Amino acid sequence: MGSHPMTIAVVSHDAGSSEILCALIREYFDLYSWHIFAIAQSPMGRLCERYNLPFTPIADPEQQLRAIGPDLLLFGTGWQEKIERPYVRFCKEHAISTVAFLDHWSNYRERFGFPDVGWEENLGDFTAVADQKALLLVESFNLPNPVGFKNFYLRDTIARASQKEAHPNNNLLFLSEPTDAVALRTYGDKNYWGFTQFSALEEILKHFDSFGCAGLTIRLHPSDKGSGYKKILKAYPHIRVQINDAAVCELTDQLLNAKMIIGFDTMALYIAALLGSPVLSYLPSKNREFLLPLPSERQVRTLSKISPKLLTASPLSSDDFGMDFALFIKTSASKRQALVP
Repeated sequence: MGSHPMTIAVVSHDAGSSEILCALIREYFDLYSWHIFAIAQSPMGRLCERYNLPFTPIADPEQQLRAIGPDLLLFGTGWQEKIERPYVRFCKEHAISTVAFLDHWSNYRERFGFPDVGWEENLGDFTAVADQKALLLVESFNLPNPVGFKNFYLRDTIARASQKEAHPNNNLLFLSEPTDAVALRTYGDKNYWGFTQFSALEEILKHFDSFGCAGLTIRLHPSDKGSGYKKILKAYPHIRVQINDAAVCELTDQLLNAKMIIGFDTMALYIAALLGSPVLSYLPSKNREFLLPLPSERQVRTLSKISPKLLTASPLSSDDFGMDFALFIKTSASKRQALVP
């Protein structure tokens, strides 16, 4: 390799793995030659702009990759767009190592196209995760060469948040997720899990008194539209509600200021728990498993008997997890020789 830094191509779309990838790139920015491919108005494109990371708009993957001759491709996974697939295909055809980055703890195989025939072709040579629970999941699905990295995104988020001053607002914060859209896209049925974000909100409003909060804040997921909630809220005029757009309200500010936080299994709930806020992972049906690495008493199917103990802080600590990225690069370079047919 001589004195030339290794060339690493990165392609990503969805917010979860894009956050993890951007934090990793910033951590090791000077050690390697990075080339990011993204859609300008996508979550990844917006993150690159926020962090001043230069990126190239998605075009013809073959031309783009030939022009830079990467040693390695890191790619994000998610359920929205599949822009990474032709990049992965090209790299596999040209014996360039690929690393799939998984965020969160859900739909690990589905991101690659499971159960469609040939879905394994979309897998990376390596499968990167950022915590112990994710590692066990990846191993249980037999995804290729699991590797653990430090989650610099979480580390940086917690560090920044812990320097902020909280301005408690005494509200219950509901972290919305477009559950109906995901269920429809994945299983062809909006109500596949036996609930949607709207039916869950109805339950939260019905049991609102048990939370001892002054009002309700709904934080809209970036791909969730607020209109569906407004209809439901009309029936509860006595509850003070505000609906906030994720793009406008800084996540950790909202997590620090809320009296209590409820959601399904969004990463933001896990961050809130790491910040010491009282959290509840609420899945109102047995059709969906609890995925967040939270204490089991924080995972509830019903809101009818909420223990007052759950309204207090939920101390979690993020352990020291993951191998050093530079070490991985060294070992993957030697493994790569072994991968070449």
